[in-house]
Amino acid sequence: MTTLLQELSKKAAERWAAILLGPGLLFVACLILAHHQRFGHAHDLAYLRAYVGALATDKANQEPAGLFVKAALVLLGAATAGLLAASAGRFVERCRLPERPWWYVAALTGWRAWRWDRADAALARAVTKAGQALARDRLLGVTTVRRFPAVERRQARRDRISGTRPVKPTWPAQRMTGAADRVRRRYGVDLAEVWPHAWSLASSELRGDIQTVRDGFAASARLTAWAWGYAAIAVCTGWWPAALLAAVLLPVAGRRGREAVDALATLAESAVDLHVREVAERLGVACPDAFGPTTAAAVNTILRA
Repeated sequence: MTTLLQELSKKAAERWAAILLGPGLLFVACLILAHHQRFGHAHDLAYLRAYVGALATDKANQEPAGLFVKAALVLLGAATAGLLAASAGRFVERCRLPERPWWYVAALTGWRAWRWDRADAALARAVTKAGQALARDRLLGVTTVRRFPAVERRQARRDRISGTRPVKPTWPAQRMTGAADRVRRRYGVDLAEVWPHAWSLASSELRGDIQTVRDGFAASARLTAWAWGYAAIAVCTGWWPAALLAAVLLPVAGRRGREAVDALATLAESAVDLHVREVAERLGVACPDAFGPTTAAAVNTILRA
């Protein structure tokens, strides 16, 4: 128990250090800078040097008590910003993977399906033109293998939206739904129902990989929250470099979130592949051969009882 508490304390200290010494302090520094520079002096280094010089020569900042108070206020502000970013990050996670029919779900799903239909129609037209070109080549006796960049571009554009017609409002939600569909087709069981049992039987290495990817997804959501925070600074103060920072962070956070969800879905499928038979046996369902429909029906009966 003592060792466990020490490890938990160490992890808590590491998390607080990550919040305080990294993004939180950077955000507070950006906020102070934006409040002073504003729009008119956004990139005026002379104006900034004069401000820093005035702070350095201020007698109140040369006294230990004054320095201690201001340092404590900066750390408190960084901690507050970090906690707000963590809470906002959890909200971003819920928006990416909605668990209930929020107001935006139907509208966003319809919009993604409309975009996918347009991209699929463009791909179909490109494939038709490519087929016509190949038919002409056969009539002319041309045997050279041809590539069709237009088809590749349109297929990549469609697949960036979704591999299949979207039924979920976001790419991460669609990817996790695809993983659940594959597990259902392959084994006849529901991923959400069998997952807790597969997780309990997974090896420590697989658990560690899944937890690492899950932490990466949470970190990408927090990065999105920080990006919106910098955008808010730009709007409220007019300091446009904060908007540039937000414009850089938002696509980075989105890409990291996609990568994390893709890896998480793959690992979840792997865990079910490796342990679905063991789950059935632990539940008292005989599984001497392949995991078939009869075994799936018996497992579903137990899990849904």
